[in-house]
Amino acid sequence: MAEKLQDKVAIVTGGGRGVGREVALLFAQQGAKVVVADLGVEVDGSGGSTGPAQAVVDEIAAAGGQAIANTGDVSNWGDAEALVQAAVDEWGKLDILVNVAGNFNSNNIVDCTPDQLETLFRVHMQGTMATSHFAALHWQERSERGDGYGRLINFTSDSGIGGVPDTFTYAGVKAGIGGLTRAAANALVNYGVTANCMTHGAHTRMADNYNVETTADYERETGHLPHEDTEDHRKPKHVAPLILYLASPQAANITGRIFGAYPNKYIRWSEPEHDRVVEYDGAWDIDELFEMFPEKLGDGLSLDDLPYPMESLDKPVRVGFGKVK
Repeated sequence: MAEKLQDKVAIVTGGGRGVGREVALLFAQQGAKVVVADLGVEVDGSGGSTGPAQAVVDEIAAAGGQAIANTGDVSNWGDAEALVQAAVDEWGKLDILVNVAGNFNSNNIVDCTPDQLETLFRVHMQGTMATSHFAALHWQERSERGDGYGRLINFTSDSGIGGVPDTFTYAGVKAGIGGLTRAAANALVNYGVTANCMTHGAHTRMADNYNVETTADYERETGHLPHEDTEDHRKPKHVAPLILYLASPQAANITGRIFGAYPNKYIRWSEPEHDRVVEYDGAWDIDELFEMFPEKLGDGLSLDDLPYPMESLDKPVRVGFGKVK
């Protein structure tokens, strides 16, 4: 059976652990040459180590694949430019960029801080924008030479789509990634480049960091972190095949969309659209607007529509992550 990414060159940010690691390994298995980009930091963005990226590179090499490590900071535009250039210098091109790198903090609208926002914005938004920017410059140049191929895959989140209230800053930056990915899709569609988003429900270090009390109790009892013992169908390895498809030549007609990988299922998110429209000729009459709104725009709407209503600003929601064995 032919390898799905034969002769392709890919960058996977956050490729040292979790979902990123599984994507890097699967890409290499399927014939891609991979730049494994990872700072080796903790979930909150602290620390740093060359170990995670190099470990994945060594694993790929041991299996007969080709990979190099990069430990630059994707949120630094100079490092992001150097990351793309590393792929070009090593293998002559870049075909695929998968932006998995991220960090996390938990807060809501009343207890968030500027530092928490800056920390997440820097990695998720600025990091995704910077790497996408330099990849796009490369893809533009290649397309103008008649060699158009590019796959941009960014990670948004259910938090950003559904508005998980105790992930206020995280939800904000993840929602922003959806917008910039759609903008990239429209900008690059005539250059042979697609841009799509992913969400997932795998149990990772980030999930442990969200459920901090449960994680601490579990680690005390077992000596393991919950994500290390999670049920097989919640492991990050099951996210990677869908990303493989979106990165492949077979996905040339798919762009500007959001897909998701959840336990035992893959999904495609619906797109925002105008589901109700009221047209008016001339200036709005306030009384008429108040009269028509309940039937024309407000029909069927309810507070029960909210997917994650918070009982209290002092009581976290803690949704979405499953049990361990």
